[in-house]
Amino acid sequence: MGRPARVSRDDVLRAAREAFAERGFAGTTLADIAGRIRVSPAALLRHAASKADLFAAAMASGREAEPFPMAFLAEVDGGEDPKKVLRRLAEVAIPYLEKGLGQTIAVWMHAKTADLARTIRLPFDPRAKDSPPRRVLVLLEDYLRRAKRAGRIEVSNPRAAALTFMGSLNAYVFFHQVLRIVDPPLRLDDYLDTVMDVWARGAIRPRPARRQARQA
Repeated sequence: MGRPARVSRDDVLRAAREAFAERGFAGTTLADIAGRIRVSPAALLRHAASKADLFAAAMASGREAEPFPMAFLAEVDGGEDPKKVLRRLAEVAIPYLEKGLGQTIAVWMHAKTADLARTIRLPFDPRAKDSPPRRVLVLLEDYLRRAKRAGRIEVSNPRAAALTFMGSLNAYVFFHQVLRIVDPPLRLDDYLDTVMDVWARGAIRPRPARRQARQA
C-alpha cells in the first residue's frame, strides 16, 4: 500500500486559491502554496500536472459564494454602542471582501484574451434579489433603523447610510487590491479608527439622558 497523503485535495486547492488570490498567478510559486500546508512543491503535482492546472482547478472550485459573516446584525436591538457594532461589522467584512475580490482579480489578470476575460463571472449573480451584497445592505439598513429608533444614531436615510458605510469598507479593499496606490498598505486598524471617528462625530449620538437615568 502506498503512503497515505498528508493533505487532501481540498486542502491543496484551498491553499492554492488563497495564495493566487493574494499574489496572482505570476507572483505565486508552487513553493508558496506548499508552504501554507507544509508539504513539498512536488507533493502538489500529485493533484495537478502544473501550476497552470492547479490554478484552473483551485479557482474553479472556489467560485461559490461563502456566507457573509454578519448575521449578528440581526440579533442586536439597536440600543448597543454603535461604534462597537459597526467596528465589528467592518472587521469581518473587509477580510471577506478581500478574499472574494482577490480571487476575481487573479482570474481576470490571468485571462489571456479579452474574450476570455469577458467570460469571468462573480461568485454570485448580482441581479439576484438575494445576492450577498443585497443581503448585506438589508441587514445593515435594518440595524441602522433600529439604532435610529433607539436614539443611538442620527441619519436621515438609513439605506443611504448603509450604502455609505459599506462603500467605505469596499474603498479600502479597492485601493489595496485593485489600484494598489497605498504603499506600504495602510493598516486596517488605522483605517477603521478614522472611519469610526468620522461616524462618531457625524452620525452617532450619546445615549439619551432619560434612558441613562432609567438604567442608572
